[in-house]
Order: sequence, then structure tokens, then C-alpha cells
Amino acid sequence: METQTKQIIVQIDADGIHYESNGSVEEIIPQVLEFLSKAVPTYDLARKLIYTPDLAGVADKVSNFAKMTNTGQLLLTRRDLPAEKAISIVLFMSHLATKISKRPAESLSIEEIANAVSKASKTIRNTIVNMQKVGLIERTDRGSYRITQKGLMTLENSLEADSATRNR
Repeated sequence: METQTKQIIVQIDADGIHYESNGSVEEIIPQVLEFLSKAVPTYDLARKLIYTPDLAGVADKVSNFAKMTNTGQLLLTRRDLPAEKAISIVLFMSHLATKISKRPAESLSIEEIANAVSKASKTIRNTIVNMQKVGLIERTDRGSYRITQKGLMTLENSLEADSATRNR
């Protein structure tokens, strides 16, 4: 099946400076960031200090460990991962599935996590307590959890380190 790249149109007015462009998301985002860095100098400073997850980059790296069905079911393809990393990946996938409208909510129950990572619920509970203490995940409802910004950053850094190690 052939997939067509979605085209977007961007128009920005900043302090009398006009910017307009169209193209794929991959083409436009770097152009917009460059424009904002020049047009709004404080943006460049803020961009260096504010964490914005690279969801596409993380998804690309996570695809080595997990897949998502077109119905939003999360499948871990590697069973040899430590529980914390497996949980982070599954919660990231759930977060992403919500962003692309494949799941109604990003939080997962302990049972859903246990099923996705093929580990015992007791192992999941114990690991979740530790992850929650350090702020990698947060409880949303009774027995449901989602990944935090800190969790996303930690996962992203971990995947970068894994990638760098493999490329040596």
C-alpha cells in the first residue's frame, strides 16, 4: 500500500516579519525553527532550555522493540528487556497511540502493562512503585499509569545511548 506524505501550510507573523511555507512536516519543522530563532531571539534561548520530546525519533527507535496494531493494541517484540525499560516503552507507545487517535486514553492499567510486556503483575507493580517515586510515570486513575515528560526524556536518552553503543 502506498502512503502519501501529508503536506502542511505554515504562516507566521512575528514583529512585522512574515514567514510562509508549505511542504511535508519533515521539511517544514526545521525551517520554522530556524525562522523563529532569527525572528524571535528569545525563542532560540528557550528552545535550548525547554524539553520537547522528539516523538518521531523516539518512535523510530522504539520500533526495534515494539509495534502497534492498527486498532491501537501494543505489542512488545522483545522479551529480554528489563521491566523498567519495557514499561517505559509500552507507556510511550500508549502516549503515541493517543496522539494519533488509535487509543482513547494514554494511561494503561497494571494488567494491560503486564500483558503487553509479558511479565507478572507483581513484577509490574513493584517496578511501577519505583518508577513513580522518581517521576518517570504518574498515576492517572486507580491502577492506571502514564509516562511523564521526565519519563519520555529518560527513555529518549536511554534509546540514544543504546543507539550510540550499537554504532561503535
